[in-house]
Amino acid sequence: MNRFIPGPLSDHARNLMRRLGYGEQSKFSGQTAFIKRISGSEFPRFHAYVEDKDGGLQVNLHLDQKAASHEGTRAHAGEYEGPLVEQEMQYIVAWVMHWKQTELGTGVAEQQSSKVTKPKKKGLWG
Repeated sequence: MNRFIPGPLSDHARNLMRRLGYGEQSKFSGQTAFIKRISGSEFPRFHAYVEDKDGGLQVNLHLDQKAASHEGTRAHAGEYEGPLVEQEMQYIVAWVMHWKQTELGTGVAEQQSSKVTKPKKKGLWG
């Protein structure tokens, strides 16, 4: 699932994703990969390719269900759509917009505040 979050942003992509509980994994074609584990094990996990772009944030998110099954390939059982991916993307967008409003104060952030509802606090398990 791809989403562009328009700027100006309160911080760089790396710092925003780290605030959301994502760990930096690697760089690939100008984008930085981040992962967020859903449980105590390595899989399933959210996997996001993120890029600072045009003053905003480009996020490509999917859910890795398991590791690559063929040695030497990047193919995996990834879900690019579905309720969990949609919910996590809404969570990312809502918090980035919330930080944008609170940290930048006035201006563009206030104009967009009517479009964004403050995200619900999320506990450890959901």
